[in-house]
Amino acid sequence: MKFLDTQELVVSTLSPVHIGCGEDYEPTEYVVDTSSILHRFDVGKLADLSGAGISRDIFTALSEDNGGTQTEQLRAVHKVLNKHRDKIIPLANVHVSMCAGVYTHYKSTQDKRNDFNRNGVERTSYQPFNQLPYLPGSSIKGAIRTAILNEHIAGNSPCSTALMKQIKNFNTMIEEYDPGNGKLLLRLKRQHTKWDYDRARKGIEKAITEVSSALGADLLGGKFETDPLRALKVGDAAPLDIEIEREIRFCLNRSRSGRRSQAQVKNLYTRLEYILGHQPAAFSLSLTLQNLHEITGRRNFHNEPISPSADKLLSWPGIVEACNNYYLNRLDDDIATIGKLYPTSTWRKQTQNILDAGLRDQIKTGACLLLRVGKHSGANSNTVNGRQIKIMLNEDKRWINDKEEKIRLYMFDDESRTVWYCGDDLDKPSDLLPHGWIILSNPDQIWHADLPGFERRCARQQAAVENARRQAETAAAEQARIAAQAAREAALAAMTVNQRRVEAFVSMCARRAEQLRGSKENPNAAIHNEARALAKAAQEGADWTGGEKHAVANAIEEWLPKLVKVELKEERKKLKLSALRL
Repeated sequence: MKFLDTQELVVSTLSPVHIGCGEDYEPTEYVVDTSSILHRFDVGKLADLSGAGISRDIFTALSEDNGGTQTEQLRAVHKVLNKHRDKIIPLANVHVSMCAGVYTHYKSTQDKRNDFNRNGVERTSYQPFNQLPYLPGSSIKGAIRTAILNEHIAGNSPCSTALMKQIKNFNTMIEEYDPGNGKLLLRLKRQHTKWDYDRARKGIEKAITEVSSALGADLLGGKFETDPLRALKVGDAAPLDIEIEREIRFCLNRSRSGRRSQAQVKNLYTRLEYILGHQPAAFSLSLTLQNLHEITGRRNFHNEPISPSADKLLSWPGIVEACNNYYLNRLDDDIATIGKLYPTSTWRKQTQNILDAGLRDQIKTGACLLLRVGKHSGANSNTVNGRQIKIMLNEDKRWINDKEEKIRLYMFDDESRTVWYCGDDLDKPSDLLPHGWIILSNPDQIWHADLPGFERRCARQQAAVENARRQAETAAAEQARIAAQAAREAALAAMTVNQRRVEAFVSMCARRAEQLRGSKENPNAAIHNEARALAKAAQEGADWTGGEKHAVANAIEEWLPKLVKVELKEERKKLKLSALRL
């Protein structure tokens, strides 16, 4: 086994991916055109447009009475920026499209005081030097770590019987009730106090934290030296295509049961910039596994382990098997849940077809690596089997000693009750998509052709090839023109004055022929008059040589009948062209 074993892989997206970077597209640093494209610009570059009146208009907008709130001032500034967007767009360094639903909603919020401050867009991770999105290696390694931890427990529940009983008792402290409007809510049973409830909750949270720490310590040894994952180096996944498909869409919360979630009732949503799903080989990635077999089991002089134990070392087959065993079931669960909530989902049908066409077999045989990364990938995909997930419920209110007491209710369960989906419409979200599903594979695997984005990429590549061909032809034509011009100038420099005059007449005729496009001038027009003058000068000039006179006769006989409505035979006599040939 090599000391360093490196795998060069490509990353394809099965669903939209958003990995946050802590930055937002704020309304004061972007404009949106009529094609629903968001153009993000550097505010500092507005100084380059000092003559456009933007600064003056912003100052005027801020000086006016806008209700005195910061939101209204921001709305006024955004209106000024959109007013001058044709001048600002050339300064933009990021261009991201909005889906139709987001664009419609964006336009509707421009005059709504309460909605405008929700126009910020969470930006996905990007490379600062070219502004293109990428997938951080830390996010990918975190997904691998979860799968390895799950494999380590080998189907055993990490929670003890005593802890599970404690959780069951805690959950029974809550009951459903009807406040009178037909909508069932949850409340703390009357025999329990807020103090009892909070004490029980904190006890469970502490126990779960201890279980998590113990699980990590058992596998990882509790420190870097004994962590087998230290041998795995995951690089950032850099974009392979300069036109990575990304779009701004809604992030919506929905209940697994089909009932309206609290977020849905309160109309809670966010706007995220997504790397779109079904993009083949969108990113390239290097994974390096270090061989630690020679240093396993080492201890320091305190008899403390300073290297991973031999039975916990990682191998490529083991990593792939752990990840695929863990994530494939969860992908199937996602597809089933979406099929239940939205039977007409296009994404579900396409993804199921891709799996059935061969991707599922490649995942099972270890030819591909299935992972789930990024924001809103869900608690079910970020925790090991047998876990207990803390679920936030509604707020309970009760009166104690004439004072209102608010109690935030929680419960613990082995599955989350709601899911965050990527959607394109607030009112009619007919095709919601799960977050974060990606495939790591060798670049030459042919299953990429099954992805809907494959045809779009081929079209882009074909367009790029065609554009490059046109540019090459244009460049070659320009080089030929420059070479011809240089040769012409060199030839003119070597000519006598009379030869230059003949050449000037020929050039004049050639330009006029392009203008007439097969038509002819009437007699006594510019070409006819120049031919007369040239013939007369050649006949009367003492400095004209015989060769130069022949050139005059040849040029007139060639061009005059092409451009002027005359009979060549008569013009030969009138211009005495035969005399020029003596």
